[in-house]
Amino acid sequence: MSLLNVGVSALLTSQGSLATTSQNISNVNTEGYNRQRAEHVTRAANFQGAYYIGTGVTIGGVERIYDNFIASQVRTYTSQESQQDTFLKFSRQIDDLLGSPQLGLDSGLESFFNAVHEVANNPTSISARQVMLTEGEILANRFNTLDKQLGEFDKQVDNLLSVSIKDINSLSKGIADLNAAIIAAGASGTGDQPNDLLDKRDKLINDLSKFTSVNIIPEDTGALTVLVGNGQALVVGTANIELHEIVDSSTNPVRVGIGYGPAQIDVSAQLTGGSIGGALQVRSDVIDSARTELDALALGVTTSFNAQHRKGVSLNGTIGGDLFTVATPPATTDAGSIRLAISDPRDLAIAFPVGVTNTSVTGSGQIEIASIDATPPLALTLPITLTFDSATNQYTATDGVNPAVTIAYDPSSDGGKSVSLTAPMAELTLVLNGIPANGDIITLGSSSAIGDNRNALALADLQIAKTLNGGTQSFADSYGVTVANVATRTHQAEIGQKTQQGLLDQVNLRHESLSGVNLDEEAANLIKFQQAYQAASQIITVSNTVFNALINAV
Repeated sequence: MSLLNVGVSALLTSQGSLATTSQNISNVNTEGYNRQRAEHVTRAANFQGAYYIGTGVTIGGVERIYDNFIASQVRTYTSQESQQDTFLKFSRQIDDLLGSPQLGLDSGLESFFNAVHEVANNPTSISARQVMLTEGEILANRFNTLDKQLGEFDKQVDNLLSVSIKDINSLSKGIADLNAAIIAAGASGTGDQPNDLLDKRDKLINDLSKFTSVNIIPEDTGALTVLVGNGQALVVGTANIELHEIVDSSTNPVRVGIGYGPAQIDVSAQLTGGSIGGALQVRSDVIDSARTELDALALGVTTSFNAQHRKGVSLNGTIGGDLFTVATPPATTDAGSIRLAISDPRDLAIAFPVGVTNTSVTGSGQIEIASIDATPPLALTLPITLTFDSATNQYTATDGVNPAVTIAYDPSSDGGKSVSLTAPMAELTLVLNGIPANGDIITLGSSSAIGDNRNALALADLQIAKTLNGGTQSFADSYGVTVANVATRTHQAEIGQKTQQGLLDQVNLRHESLSGVNLDEEAANLIKFQQAYQAASQIITVSNTVFNALINAV
């Protein structure tokens, strides 16, 4: 091997290193680019009988600086951060909606009950009754608006899934095509890796991890098998399996699901991580939960108010009807279907249909009707007379139709006693007070309804009554739990997103420190390889001088 050939090998090697360094510098801002390094290897030496003489240097390959473990971490944390971020975006909006003073139910319930109290204070006021109807309609509209807005969030999730499916199919097709190109490049006989193709494929896989969790399995051919979710193969060799938008009609409302492969098997529940995982999670954990709890509250409000309102009497003397209704009764009452059932303020049943209509007493005994316990439609047998016997300390109730009923009452110790008058005579709760004289008679009959506010008071009492969740929550309590649940999930998502973002930033920094282009380092390499190139040129110059001297000597 001549000195000239050694110099040429050094010159070409330095030139290749300069080209590689220049490639790194030119791609410093290229997303997904991993820096490259030319590997210098010694050429095979020549044996000179007793020793070996070196033959120069060559580029053994251009290595891509890449760590599979760090790259896997980047994909994992990208997927987890994307899931938390998507969940947080939706959850934050729902939290703002439910807690809004203009749209939330807290202020709506309070305003409505304030109006009920005003009617109780002035039961004959038409203006007060009209305000109560107006506030009732506003409350119903708030239920409708919240249900509609939650439905809009559901549609946004559907749209996100639809767009994500198209993007995933595009990415999987790109990965499969790059697999084919990489296999072809690997079969060229050069033995080198097609670094630029590998970078492009890795970038597509990272982009895919933003939509769902991704796992990869290397193949001997250089291709990658890409698995998503819980093991669904999205890319196998040079082929990709597409996802499809399917309609899940088993849900109410009908929703978009994700079908896998030609058979379009529903894999929505199997896909985790990424924006798809976050969207599906917020759908089940926040939207569905909030709608279910809101529907339960709507059912509780309509049932409780209607039941109590039907126990009352309107200004026209008619038994009250439903205060709230649903426009088109579904299988179960939902928040989107509540409507106010009354338009005439005179139809508000503010009075009780029964009252103390006559007394024939010499003592101070009193009977107050605390509540009507019968389930509407009411079937009261009136009038009912209660006669006190001081010898037995008992009231005897008779209606002339049903068997008499005795009620024990000791004036010396039972003042304020609450007793129930049961069917078939009536279903009333009475409060006994005072000291009745022997033979005193108190008569219960049909109420005139004028100035009577007892049913209004009973309606107002529903504000604090524990009528929901097995008798443990009031209306405000129930809505407060709904708001608190969403707020808690939102706060957890904020913490989770910040944590995942921190982890992602950290692993991205590690990846960048290993595979990213450092301009200072590349500038130093330029100088180093330039000097090596100049030194190699000097070898060629020396070789030429030696050769000329040899020729001239001859």
